[in-house]
Amino acid sequence: MKSGTVTEAANRLGITQPAVTASLKQIEATIGFNLFHRTGGRLHPTAEAKLLYGEAERIQDSLTVFRSLAERLKTDLTSHLRIAAPPALSHELIPEAITRFLGRPHSCMIDVTTQHHAQILNGLTASAGQNYLGFTFGMEETPGVGSLTVGKVQLVAVVPTGSPLLEQEKLSLEALTAHPLVGTFSGEPLGNAVERLMDEAGVTPRYLVRVHNHNVAANLAAKGVGAAIIDSVTAAYAAACFGAGNFAIRPIEAAPELPVTAVYSYEHPLNSHAKQFLSVFRTCLETVPAY
Repeated sequence: MKSGTVTEAANRLGITQPAVTASLKQIEATIGFNLFHRTGGRLHPTAEAKLLYGEAERIQDSLTVFRSLAERLKTDLTSHLRIAAPPALSHELIPEAITRFLGRPHSCMIDVTTQHHAQILNGLTASAGQNYLGFTFGMEETPGVGSLTVGKVQLVAVVPTGSPLLEQEKLSLEALTAHPLVGTFSGEPLGNAVERLMDEAGVTPRYLVRVHNHNVAANLAAKGVGAAIIDSVTAAYAAACFGAGNFAIRPIEAAPELPVTAVYSYEHPLNSHAKQFLSVFRTCLETVPAY
């Protein structure tokens, strides 16, 4: 898939071309369908191969973690902390918490995965222990998953420079919905919270774009596409990245705070390192600016 030719694949693997060809034929014979069309000396992946490729990459990532942990176990460094968090928390808060955590006297290997809400919960339930500690916004009752509220963040509006909305220091939902918006999908905690807020106020937003990622919403607002309602963690990060000249952050009238929740599998209760990291993360969350 990465090389495109048998020759290049053989070079990457350090084996002969006949060995690559034989291995590929054996795989195709085992699974019962072709993985590549062979034209002009190149390998073009079939639709089936493209579907399998994503799963193969995930398996490869798991093998990398496995090997890394095995190496650590040789030196008796048995502590291993896996963390999963959404992009909104992964860009700034998680790295800051890891930096502070690793400054403490302990020996712990950390793996970090950036996932969306449903993926994080699935990682805890579908394969118990896949994620030892997850972070997300909000939390519905999920069988087999424990949760702890770590703190709360604001729902704020990121408004492009030049928008008439900036004439107000605090925005009403009526004012926001009178202008084009960048929205987040329902199904994610932020999208659900905004949808409830709009429903309760009896207003209908006019979305130009809808996205899953809070950071993408902030970036679109910074580029002038429209105002976006996002969490204050992402807003603060966007201000640091994109510069205050491209947009302004405004509080929203009657907007609820969004809980930040730590989640874990009941089959793998939080160990001492996870609890320590949770404490450090909570301290980092408290530094997020209020608007």
